[in-house]
Amino acid sequence: MTLAKGPKKTTSSKSSRGQSKTEPRWRKYSRAMSPGLVTGASDDDPSGIATYAQAGAKYGTSFLWTALLTYPLMAAVVEICDRTALATGVGIGDLASKKFGRTGRSILAMLLVVLVVANTLNVAADLVAVGSGMNLLHAGPTWVWALEAGSLITALLALDSFDRLAVIFKFLCASLLSYLVVAVIVTHQWVHILASTVIPHITFNKNYIELLVAILGTTISPYLFFWQSAHRLEEMRYEPAGGNSVQPLTKRVRSKAKLK
Repeated sequence: MTLAKGPKKTTSSKSSRGQSKTEPRWRKYSRAMSPGLVTGASDDDPSGIATYAQAGAKYGTSFLWTALLTYPLMAAVVEICDRTALATGVGIGDLASKKFGRTGRSILAMLLVVLVVANTLNVAADLVAVGSGMNLLHAGPTWVWALEAGSLITALLALDSFDRLAVIFKFLCASLLSYLVVAVIVTHQWVHILASTVIPHITFNKNYIELLVAILGTTISPYLFFWQSAHRLEEMRYEPAGGNSVQPLTKRVRSKAKLK
């Protein structure tokens, strides 16, 4: 039995190496950027859109300056999460539990409970926003579409493979290009837009501060950190080098590690 298994593994590894050599470079880059692309697009969730729409409807372009503040922060945090997953092959939760002692783990457990509650509320808000959008299109009641969207996503996550879901999510990211098209069509005062983006317009009142906190919270959401790390680990698990387990970059040949 052992001798029979040996050749199969060798042939599989040879074929995977052959596929890796013949695979186009653009496809390698596409696969490498997939987790970050999906994570960034997921941040533009329905609850975030509702927050941005409320801010724009009430204060116009006064909050555009927050994009220059939040984008580098979000990009840096997501890259850190991605690099730790690539280097260690372990998720953020496991790394945190290994790093901190018993007291730190207790505090971490409490924070994770709060995170679970926050993520649950965030998911609920996203589903309600989906239902509300369909209701605006006169497609039916909000609760029906929220229930259907939640059931469909749950079924896909439970029954479909990660590889196929990753491809679907990556292609769905192209829908964000519609924002650029709409911006070009409806915007006529580009000088004012650029000025509002570079120069902060801060109003010290309760409503403005509340919207500012909401924008910061919905842009740098906690689930993004875990999503980025988990997505990268799943992508590494499906690689020929990893098999059923994740093989971190520290255990790979330098030339292959550079491709990541």
